[in-house]
Amino acid sequence: MPKLPPSLRKKLIALVLAGAGTVGIATSYTAYWEGKSNETYIDPTGTPTICYGHTGPDVKPGMVKTDAECLVLLKQDMAWAFAAIKRYVKVPLTQGQTVALASWVFWAGETNFRNSTLLRLINEGRMPASCGQYIRWIYSKGQKLPGLEARRSADEWLCRYDLPQS
Repeated sequence: MPKLPPSLRKKLIALVLAGAGTVGIATSYTAYWEGKSNETYIDPTGTPTICYGHTGPDVKPGMVKTDAECLVLLKQDMAWAFAAIKRYVKVPLTQGQTVALASWVFWAGETNFRNSTLLRLINEGRMPASCGQYIRWIYSKGQKLPGLEARRSADEWLCRYDLPQS
């Protein structure tokens, strides 16, 4: 049974009540799961990472970013995730489905997204089946990660039930 952590539920409700848009909600949701490190660290799969889960060839050991620089990177990464959704999703999504998918695309990358059963099921209009796909993505480089289980459970919850209103 998918679930949404109580602290995250409160944060999402506050964002909804404040009138935040989908991009702002998805950015906050992703930041919640990624956490923030202003210094480069090696994630559980051996990937150099900085700020809010930012990876790529620009991330080098020993790098340090300010909070403002981390926020810029997160916004750029989320813009990239939303652009990928716009390119490949051919059916309307609820706000909750979009938030969950943007966070997942941020984590999984465009190639995994483009080739996923999740995307295929979404575009076939099989939303309940597509929501069930999130929990399959709890491994990274063959390693099951408990944090990913909780994150994917929350993704599935948002996909099935939309954003909490109260």
